[in-house]
Amino acid sequence: MHRVLLTVLLITIVGLCAAQLNFTPNWGKRAPEGESNRCKESVDTIMLIYKIIQNEAQKLVDCEKFSN
Repeated sequence: MHRVLLTVLLITIVGLCAAQLNFTPNWGKRAPEGESNRCKESVDTIMLIYKIIQNEAQKLVDCEKFSN
């Protein structure tokens, strides 16, 4: 009985600890000049996302006020 329980516990722990690691061919190398700007977002886009999140948070706060 103890062996079965120990085996099930071991399988569960190993299942929770599984991970995958992928490396691309360019991993660790610096991007060429033209590629470094591709991922930068404009400040306007970031501010718009921030305002949308603020508005939704305010709606949640207002709903909590009126529900009590």
